[in-house]
Amino acid sequence: MSQGSPLGAVAEARPAFDWPEAALPPAPEAAPLDPDLAVRARLNAILLDGVILAVATAVLVGALGTTARSPDALLLVLGLQFIYFFALEAATGQTVGKRAFHVRVVALDGTPLSTRQSAIRNVLRFIDAVPILYASGLLSMIRTGRRRRQRIGDVAAGTIVVVEPTGRPLRTPGWLLPVVTLLATLASVGILVAVLDAPTTAQIPPVAGFTGNTSARPAAGNWQATGTTTSSIGYSDDPIGAQTSGAWVIVRSCTSSDQCSFALTRQVAGQSVTAPLILQADGWHAMFPLIAFSCGFAGGQTIYWQEQSSWVLRFSNAGRAAQANERNFSSAPGCGYGTDTVAWSATHG
Repeated sequence: MSQGSPLGAVAEARPAFDWPEAALPPAPEAAPLDPDLAVRARLNAILLDGVILAVATAVLVGALGTTARSPDALLLVLGLQFIYFFALEAATGQTVGKRAFHVRVVALDGTPLSTRQSAIRNVLRFIDAVPILYASGLLSMIRTGRRRRQRIGDVAAGTIVVVEPTGRPLRTPGWLLPVVTLLATLASVGILVAVLDAPTTAQIPPVAGFTGNTSARPAAGNWQATGTTTSSIGYSDDPIGAQTSGAWVIVRSCTSSDQCSFALTRQVAGQSVTAPLILQADGWHAMFPLIAFSCGFAGGQTIYWQEQSSWVLRFSNAGRAAQANERNFSSAPGCGYGTDTVAWSATHG
């Protein structure tokens, strides 16, 4: 027993591996998060997700039938897109596209994103998509820089998109995002201008004409006509094969025996509409004035659309018998469009 040790003191055993903290090797640091490495895979992922949603939307629109262009149907389609992104990202941080290309949405500190963050991120997805093709979101990714690459929804939710450990990090070339953003912006503006500036008549399919001799003049007076609906597309209410009857009046005005003009009057929704008959190579053409019809309701207000009706007629039996092809077209932002065709046969007297 040593003199410096108190009587009965027992030396405390020291484990062999109990090193002083100063002597311990530094713990390895986690790899820093680099959202810039996920940009290329992220762009591929949104393309795949877009294809999946396009197919799902087409199936939904087909199931809705003629109501697919109503305001409620539009909200349903937008809801489908929100649910797809929100539910999958809230559960795993990945949509089908992100899983396929090995990227994941996480919080800024790398932890899994919360349900609240997923909701914020995807509510603002519609802002990121403005005007179309995610142009606003791409601009935000440029603005937030290489360390974050956040679209508007990411900034608000405090999230980033990173490559998974199993994924392949790919450095984003400096030109990629600016070029993609510029192309998306130009394409978006071009699509909007084409949609907004296109005249309604450009969307109207042409009415079918007739072959052979179509120059026979119509007999003036009263006509009895029977029509059959031969096609019905879009938000049109007339089923194919529907029968209808009508009364026509053809008026002839002559300045001489050879200089005569003709006009056709018919009844539509309780009102008389008249159009001049103009002889062309495939028959006598008539373009009736626009008529307003109710097509739906929104915000307690009735929505109206304008129906345009174009006809081609052929006369026979000394102008006392007629065949006619009718094309109707209607369009309104709140209702979409509808078009149908009707085949008529009519007799004078």
